[in-house]
Amino acid sequence: MSSTLIRKPFVVQGLAMIVAALMMNNAHASSEQEQIQQLRAEVNELRALLEQYLPPIKQQSDAPKVVETSTTVIANNDNAQKVTTEATQKSPLGFSTASGAQVQLYGFLRGDASYQVKGGDGIFNRINKVDLEGQEKNSDRFYSTATVTRFGLDFKAPVEGAKVGAKLEVDFRGGSSNDTIRIRHAYLTYNDWLFGQTTSTFLATDVQPEMLDFNSPLGIGTFRTPMVRYSGKLDSDISYAIALEKSNDDNRVPAFTSKLKYDFAEGKGTSSARVLLTEARSKAAFDKDHKQISANDSDLGWGVAVGAKYKFTDALQAMIDYSHVKGDSKFLLYSNNAFNVNPNNLDIHLNEFDAFTAGASYQITPKLRSTLAYGAMFADDSNDFAKQAVTDATQNKTLQQGWWNVMYSPVTPITFGLEYIYGERKTFDGQKGKDSRVGAMARYSF
Repeated sequence: MSSTLIRKPFVVQGLAMIVAALMMNNAHASSEQEQIQQLRAEVNELRALLEQYLPPIKQQSDAPKVVETSTTVIANNDNAQKVTTEATQKSPLGFSTASGAQVQLYGFLRGDASYQVKGGDGIFNRINKVDLEGQEKNSDRFYSTATVTRFGLDFKAPVEGAKVGAKLEVDFRGGSSNDTIRIRHAYLTYNDWLFGQTTSTFLATDVQPEMLDFNSPLGIGTFRTPMVRYSGKLDSDISYAIALEKSNDDNRVPAFTSKLKYDFAEGKGTSSARVLLTEARSKAAFDKDHKQISANDSDLGWGVAVGAKYKFTDALQAMIDYSHVKGDSKFLLYSNNAFNVNPNNLDIHLNEFDAFTAGASYQITPKLRSTLAYGAMFADDSNDFAKQAVTDATQNKTLQQGWWNVMYSPVTPITFGLEYIYGERKTFDGQKGKDSRVGAMARYSF
């Protein structure tokens, strides 16, 4: 018998089995469809009964709410990206006051150490007072401190449609021993108004290069002073601020400051232009023989400044700031006296100078960044102030300072830093002094 004849019964039987299976499956599927349709009809009948005999069900106010979390990627100040998730509960560092204000605690614990090859008397920046050549007494010193530890409270309370807020921030750099509490910021805000103490409107700390040294770079300012300030926006990218601020204690009127700020598109950076008007006043003073040795006179002090910070790539950003000031010693760091007095005719001579800082920061890895920067102050050496300051070794014709640092954050709240600083000062009579220091820092932010 041929193989073809043998295979035919098996083929026929196989086809018969397949057809039977398909018929059974179709019957089963038809049965399932009927059951589903019947179940749907019963559900609709039950829903109609509920709507007829029961009131609409409303969500109870005390019912637990489901809070959806959202994850976003944002860029921090160090150009490193991090992932933040909105918490379903409030931060344990936030709380509410009896009046309903929301309060957020922030700050850091920080320790600093410094080895000073040459420089001034103290752990932090004193470029304007470093020892002159041949008069070194602060060489080869080791310093350490934890007094820059900082605590702050931010208050926010929407009241009757108004935006009400406040800030209180302190560290431990107060007093002659630098170990008592010092108020840094203490102010309240009401809509666009600010009342209290904070950083001067004439300054732009947001465009200064990063420096590990707590006393901040040469060429910029960090002066915090009582003020009344009004802020507003011209459009989404341009804002402005106008303020009356306390300056020198002898002044009869507050200083006037203003700032116009422009933010670059796509978060690339910021820029600002600032103006300062202040009084330079000398009160009359007398020696033991009742001879007048100081003028009872005043003059107008003023200043202008421009600065910018721009992010060229996600890793590289640069910053620059320039100021020209006459007749003031408060607002910018490490400047000379605002004026001196001619002992012969008691005229006051205003100091005039330029301040400059520039730097660049590079995010090497998400956890490692570095900054290289330079700052300088150049006083006018041709005016009457300079001619009289030739005999005063505390006044400087030029100040220059460069620094390089590396900051490492192994985890988000912890930062370790290492920095080298080199600087020089030169008096009006040509004497020079040098600053050479290595500093280290460990900080835990919360």
